[in-house]
Amino acid sequence: MCDEDNPITIEALTGAVKDRRRFVALQFELYRAAPLWIPPLIRDELKSLDVGPNPGLEDCELRLWLAMRDGACVGRVAGVINRRDNELRGLRAARFCLLDFINDTRVARSLLEAVETWAAGAGMNLLEGPLGLTTFERSAVLVDGFDRLPTVVSSYNFPYYAARIESCGFAKEVDYVEHRFRLLPELDPKYRKVAQYVLKKKGLRLIEKKSPRGLRPLGREIFQLINAAYSDLYEFTPMADREIDALIKKFFSLIDPRFVKLVVDERDKIVAVGVAMPSWSVLMQKLRGRLWRLMFVKPRKELKGSSDTLDLYLVAVAPELRNAGLHAIVMQEMHQSAVAAGFKWVETNGELETNSQVLSLWKDIDHETHKRRRIYSKKIGSP
Repeated sequence: MCDEDNPITIEALTGAVKDRRRFVALQFELYRAAPLWIPPLIRDELKSLDVGPNPGLEDCELRLWLAMRDGACVGRVAGVINRRDNELRGLRAARFCLLDFINDTRVARSLLEAVETWAAGAGMNLLEGPLGLTTFERSAVLVDGFDRLPTVVSSYNFPYYAARIESCGFAKEVDYVEHRFRLLPELDPKYRKVAQYVLKKKGLRLIEKKSPRGLRPLGREIFQLINAAYSDLYEFTPMADREIDALIKKFFSLIDPRFVKLVVDERDKIVAVGVAMPSWSVLMQKLRGRLWRLMFVKPRKELKGSSDTLDLYLVAVAPELRNAGLHAIVMQEMHQSAVAAGFKWVETNGELETNSQVLSLWKDIDHETHKRRRIYSKKIGSP
């Protein structure tokens, strides 16, 4: 009898450390031979499932399930009900997250049905995903670009995922697109002219910090600006102070201040920010999920990330200045720093296909839209 004929059982996990370890371990087993998969740090994956180090879960209900067959784990999924997000959006929605499974429709269906049954029992009428457990965590299914290395904040999945999810009654909600372009020695002169004009007209100026320590005191203000700038975007839930503080602790010691661009107004209030980082994708593959492997990384210069590719993480502008040309200021400054550092390529992270303002940044730049990721949704339970 083949494996496909054997029964699948769905096991609900507890919050115990041993169960969280089992949940995290499945992706390492499933993708161990996938050359383009970027292993996350096991430490960070475990913390993301714990409300202590991940305060974004404080307003959430979280459930974890494993799919088992013949004593082996063949799939996993998390279910989340984010009460604060539902209140802000006026919805009764649950999300499925961290979905991974072997190439078997029955496994995918069993996992998604587990989330659906739980969510409907909690009074939800919409199931969306894959979404991140909380803000700024990996989300969406890769549907195009399977031959490209992801950025470290993005994700990789096998090509069969989309078809299996769709076979369970889910339909496209929205797509994210990612771009890659060669870094030219100079941008179109109009970017510099627009930047100079806007700075003078609006009474704005650029500020720089030379070290992560210098940036840290600005962390809350930066994330509060991101909250305001992204508040109307799909999937974004404004971050509470404890969540912001956790993100500052996690990321600000790693940040490269050369690629953090800040624009302030006459009162020294931050009104625009751009953040990029040298690509860490190859380094993360070498670590295989464990920080102690850093001691074996060679050449040692790779510890600082790629010297070839810069990953553009985000650009955020205060809503009241959204159409004032501040994006041009940030892009002009980022470009100058990237050229000075010797980078040859720039990659964006996911941008909503409906976010015309951000997508317009690339209209005058010869670029390739080389990856596409998708969020699905399905009506469940009673209306």
